Amino acid sequence: QLHNELTAAGAHITITACDTSNRTQLAQLLDTIPTDHPLTTVIHAAGTLNDATLNNLTPHHITHVLHPKTDAAHHLHELTTHHNLTHFILFSSIAGLIGNPGQANYAAANTYLDALA
Repeated sequence: QLHNELTAAGAHITITACDTSNRTQLAQLLDTIPTDHPLTTVIHAAGTLNDATLNNLTPHHITHVLHPKTDAAHHLHELTTHHNLTHFILFSSIAGLIGNPGQANYAAANTYLDALA
């Protein structure tokens, strides 16, 4: 429905599934962007939670949260530097500044986005 509405409004829409934390998949996707419809805006709004108190935090908790936020943002940043972007938008949480109980991994991921921006 969204595709139809945007197309009716004159937008060129392509909907593609891609794991943006996978650099190879993302590079392949970006290479398919037609030159007559160049990429001008990146909006990174990924977020995943996997809460645990600090003494129970495992590498799995950290990886599960960092990959979609930090890896994807870093790949998007590196792979779009040659595009003439007008906007590169990263959504982060205030958890990076004030923290949330049980979300040290989430706070770290959001702090990374703030630093990248």
